[in-house]
Order: sequence, then C-alpha cells, then structure tokens
Amino acid sequence: MIRALLLALAILAVGVDASASELRVLARASYLSPDLLRKFEHETGITVIGEEVADQAAMIERLTASGPGIDVAFLPDHHVAALIEHGRLERIWADRLQGFWNIEDPWRSRSFDPRNEYTIPHQWGTTAFAIDTSIHKGDMDSLKLLFDPPPEIAGRITVLDDTDMVHLALLYLGEPRCSLDRAKLDKVERLLVPLVARARLVSPAQAIDGLVSSDVALGVAWNGDAMRAREQRPSLAYAYPREGNLVWTDVVALPRNPPNRANALKFLTFMLKPENAALESNFNGYANMIRGSEAFMRPQVLAAPEMVAPWPAKVGFFVSCGGEVQRRHEELWAEIKTHSADSLQRRKNLK
Repeated sequence: MIRALLLALAILAVGVDASASELRVLARASYLSPDLLRKFEHETGITVIGEEVADQAAMIERLTASGPGIDVAFLPDHHVAALIEHGRLERIWADRLQGFWNIEDPWRSRSFDPRNEYTIPHQWGTTAFAIDTSIHKGDMDSLKLLFDPPPEIAGRITVLDDTDMVHLALLYLGEPRCSLDRAKLDKVERLLVPLVARARLVSPAQAIDGLVSSDVALGVAWNGDAMRAREQRPSLAYAYPREGNLVWTDVVALPRNPPNRANALKFLTFMLKPENAALESNFNGYANMIRGSEAFMRPQVLAAPEMVAPWPAKVGFFVSCGGEVQRRHEELWAEIKTHSADSLQRRKNLK
C-alpha cells in the first residue's frame, strides 16, 4: 500500500515538473532568434514552445481567443493600452525584475505603461522602403517613389499588409500620423486605393521574400527585414524619406493568467541581459533598448545602413497611436484593401 502510494506520488511529481518546465511564446514569424531560445533552454532547463503569427491582426486575435494559454507575447506597443483596458495583460511590475535598470532611460515609463506594470521594451525599428539601386539610380529618399513612381518602378512594387501604409500616406501628405480627421483620412484613402490596386500586397511574414524577388523594384519594409533581404540581394538600399520615417517599438508582455507565470518572469529577466538582447538584434536587424548590448553585437549589424540613419534623416519617435486611432486606422486599411480589389477587378473586366 505504501509502495503504491509512493509510486503514485512519484508519477504526480513527474507530471507537475513536466508542465512547469514549459514556456509558450507568441511572436510574429521570423522575428525571434533560434539561438536566443536555445540559450534560454540550456540555461534554465525550460522547454520553449514557440507559436508564430503572420501579422499584428493575427497576434491580437490569438491573444483574445480561447485555447491553449500563452506565457509571453512580443507585440506592438500601440496595442498595449487596449489590451490593458480589456484585462488581457498580466501585471508584472517590471521595475522589480532583476536587470530592469539595464533598460535605457527613454524606454522606461512609456505613455501606454507609465508605471512599468505590464511590459518591458524589446526592440525598435523604422518603416520605409527598400529599392533596387540597379533599377533606379537616382534620388531614392522620398516617398514620392512609392506614391508617384517613375516608369522603371511602377508595376514592380510590394506594399505591407499593415496599417503602417496609412501612416506612410499621412507622412507623405504632411498630416499628423495619429490623425482622426475625416477629411485627412479621405485623402489617405484616395492616395492608397490606386497604389494597392497596382502593387503586390504582402504580409509582414512575406516581406523578405518579396524584397529578394527579381521582379520587385521597390518594397515597403521594416528596416530589419530590409537588412536581411540586402544580404541576399546586395543591390537593395534602404530609403530615409525626407518626409520622414515611421518609427515603431515592440514590447514583451504576459497575457492574463499565463499557465507558466514563473517561467515567463524568468524569461523577461533573461531578455534584460545585454548579451541576450544582442542575440536578437544580430538575428533580426532591429535596435534594442538594453544598455551595453552593443558590446555583443556583430559589427556589420551595428554599422548597417538600415540600422544607422544618415544625417539629416528624419527619424523621430512618436507617441504610440493607440486606442481609437489604431481602431480607426485598421478599419480604414480594411476599406482601402476592399476598394482596391474592386478597382482592380473593374480594370480586368474592361480588358
């Protein structure tokens, strides 16, 4: 009897240990460094189970859906306020984590998380476009190449299936990035509908494949993807439009009631170490916010033109367009895609 009880307790203990040794991580495709995840597994004995999504919409849908729980999510900052408002994020009190003060000063106490209750910063980057300099040999630092392309570029463009397209249009038109003005958004729609109808629409997960394709002359891209594409297609160059670049940031957060909360907090502490932040930047080409990480980064990443903006490029940091603005811009982008598809179909019917 005692022997059977001990055996049952041993089996139960094994089961508890097995579940406690997992960490479920949600991120967009091709974003997280495999070396980073292996290093975490080696140092902690915790098995990382990764789940990838194609874009921001899929990310938010996954975080708000029922099903197997997620412990850690890498998400855009402009979704944080709404997720907090709807009770979707776990309080972590980031300033109590070991390594919190490794975060560079401007990236603590952000507007969407002023008391550092829910997130730690992860990386930041820019949105512009990459262009094949063997096809277009002139001035490339203007959004006019995207919205009013010359003959050698027209018909050979990829655009991101992302609300960044709305923000780029607002920049080109000289309007505020977080505008809700109906007249200004109508101008954005009139500008984007014909562009999207002519161009090839790609998800962020497909952006690199689009950029390395020989039939593409210009592709809207995040700077890290542009750097990774240039490694495969050296004639690509990343633009710094005079009208301005979009700057975005990502954060790391815990969805509400994560199944492996203790492991998730260990992972956040792991991410706050400079050598681990550098592994991420070395892999995906985006800048991180951890002091001292430069000492561990590859020289070719630190010096990459996609990482280091030339003077006098306009790379300004904006307040995150969250809440109502983000929802309206997402609705507008969906409308633009629908109207572009209708426009394309009409043109086909006329042929």
